[in-house]
Amino acid sequence: MEKVKNVSADKGKAGRTVAAVVKYVLLIGFALLIILPLLWVVMSAFKTTEEINANAFAPPKKLYWQNFVNAWQRANMGDYFFHSIFLTLFSLALLIVLAVPCSYTLSRFRFKGVKIITLVFMAGLFINTNYIVLPLYLMIYRFGRAIGVGTGLTNNYFTVMILYASTSLSFSIYLLSSYFRGLSPSYEEAAKIDGCGYFKTFLYVCAPLAMPSILTVILFNFLSYWNEYMLAQTFLSEANSTLPVGLLRIMREARTANDLGRMYAGLLIVIIPVLIVYSFVQGQLTKGITVGGIKG
Repeated sequence: MEKVKNVSADKGKAGRTVAAVVKYVLLIGFALLIILPLLWVVMSAFKTTEEINANAFAPPKKLYWQNFVNAWQRANMGDYFFHSIFLTLFSLALLIVLAVPCSYTLSRFRFKGVKIITLVFMAGLFINTNYIVLPLYLMIYRFGRAIGVGTGLTNNYFTVMILYASTSLSFSIYLLSSYFRGLSPSYEEAAKIDGCGYFKTFLYVCAPLAMPSILTVILFNFLSYWNEYMLAQTFLSEANSTLPVGLLRIMREARTANDLGRMYAGLLIVIIPVLIVYSFVQGQLTKGITVGGIKG
């Protein structure tokens, strides 16, 4: 009997070992799929075109900083960089101003039509923005002509900010509402006893408590806005373009001019801010997702 138990235990231990080995092999494989292209971009950004063509994975013989100068100035990546920062920051501010009060209202109050409104917002989760870019452009363009501003509404940062915020509103409300629904009513009751009305209770009690989920919404949408291409390409002129649009242009120019170093330098300029932000807030991002999932 003891021998049978020992054999079963050995088989169970062997099975767990095999499962662990397979798991780590898969994780290492996925990590290499991400790290190797990134390493390629970093090394190529500091190499001349001749070095890149000779051996893409060889380290640079000398750090060639001129690639970044060419990308920043000659390819206008500096202008695109500031356009992206401007659009991302103000779009995030507009999104938070809209999403947080709306999520709180839909999750904490019961009034006529609340279920229908919630259903409409949740339906937005299934709409891919890329599929409706052209209809959006035609509607806004025709509306601009009807009110006499011509193309003033299409080649306009404020229009793009509204589109960024509105197209990400459904996901943001979904995530924030799950947190507010799980928030204990005792906090609001205590605030009411202290003389706070609905607005003060939301502003000074509930919104600060929901900060982990709010930060999660900010981080998710920062990555989305920073890398967004279709809306910026459709609505903004070349002079007002953002980094992803500018990056595609620099890639086309680099192939024509045989200046691959400038292209990889432009790629690195786009990647670095995302890596910096994510490295600092990875823990908070995971915490916000977990809290939102548990509370929902």
